Amino acid sequence: MRNKPKGINHKLFKVMGFQLALISLVTLLSVYGAAKVVEDVLIKEALDGEADFFWQHYEKDKAKALPKTLNLTGYFADSENLPYALKGVKEGYHSVALDDDKPLVHVSNRYDKTLILVFKEGQVARLAFYFGVAPLAFVLLIIYLPAWISFMMSRRAISPVVKLAKLVDNIEVSETADISADFSEIEEKADAEVLTLIKAFEHYSKEVTHYVRREKNFTRYASHELRTPLAVMKGSTALLTKQDLSENSQKIVSRMSKVISDMERLIDALLLLSRNEKGPAQDEAINLVEVVNAEIEKIRLNYPSRDLAIDLNSEAMVHSKVPQYLFSICVTNILNNAVNYDETGRINVAITENKVVIKDSGQGMNESELERIYNPFYRGEQFRDTTKGFGLGMAIVKTICERMNWTIEIQSQLGEGTQVTLKFEGGTLNS
Repeated sequence: MRNKPKGINHKLFKVMGFQLALISLVTLLSVYGAAKVVEDVLIKEALDGEADFFWQHYEKDKAKALPKTLNLTGYFADSENLPYALKGVKEGYHSVALDDDKPLVHVSNRYDKTLILVFKEGQVARLAFYFGVAPLAFVLLIIYLPAWISFMMSRRAISPVVKLAKLVDNIEVSETADISADFSEIEEKADAEVLTLIKAFEHYSKEVTHYVRREKNFTRYASHELRTPLAVMKGSTALLTKQDLSENSQKIVSRMSKVISDMERLIDALLLLSRNEKGPAQDEAINLVEVVNAEIEKIRLNYPSRDLAIDLNSEAMVHSKVPQYLFSICVTNILNNAVNYDETGRINVAITENKVVIKDSGQGMNESELERIYNPFYRGEQFRDTTKGFGLGMAIVKTICERMNWTIEIQSQLGEGTQVTLKFEGGTLNS
């Protein structure tokens, strides 16, 4: 099942989070870059200047005192007080571990002397950090505040759209519910675009409601009006079957009886399809074997001139809380297809705990026919006889399965037969 897409608010949060993260990253990298510039450029230039300054004065006065400040200490390489870690340091810049610290060391050689300047950059680094963090926090605050205000304004701007989407999503669609909704709360603060969407939906809902009601009324009235003449014809054909008719007349009456029976099933199917409901609930478990056996006997009565070979196989009595009426419609339509398209072969019906399998040895279907098997009014290309149903049987079965969360599977090979598997909620086996 596909996951429900995220809403606009979620996307706004993602966009704002991305912007703030990007701004923060750029700002931090800028501060870090500035710190590296201070360390690698300014401090080194300062040490170069300190060394040049000392050597200039040393040239004039050999007794010039070595630099000694809070952060800078000078040594000659041959000094007795030179720390051991600084002995043997070569000319240039170095970072040397000294007294639990790692100061920057500058070494220069002039006048046969080696000057070693030790700069404790920790103090300067701390000052740079403090002076860097405070401006950074201030800058980020200045950036975040307008971004947050923009985000809240954006949310407020799209809130009518979000409310409209939630309201439409919560509209109940059922047999009696109207798909119209009350948009008065949204209309008070809605923009022109939202008002356009509301008006379009209201117009759409009115049109859909009108069409649905018209279709339901037509189906209901047509089905009701058709039942009366069908009942008359069914009674008349029943009387005719008891008369002493010729063989040809009996065939005509038999064909009429079958067409009337098909028409009755068609009316029931139309009524079912016209109702957008899941189907009646079944409080008590029904005996599936008895139901299927009864439908097989009805099929035999509908084909009195044929010696139908239908085998029912079940290891035990199977009970399940499936709606008997809908289950019977599915089984009847599948059996009718098997009988109509299997003139001489055998039909096998197998019942297990959670499925019914109906297999025939008839003509079978090719891939093209299998793809269209659930299309309304579709019948196989080789079977165009109008006495063999209306092409609605499998469409009805498919509709019932979708509403009841059942599963139907069809396997068929041309010239070898067809197998239809109807799966439903698990039943219980009783010996």
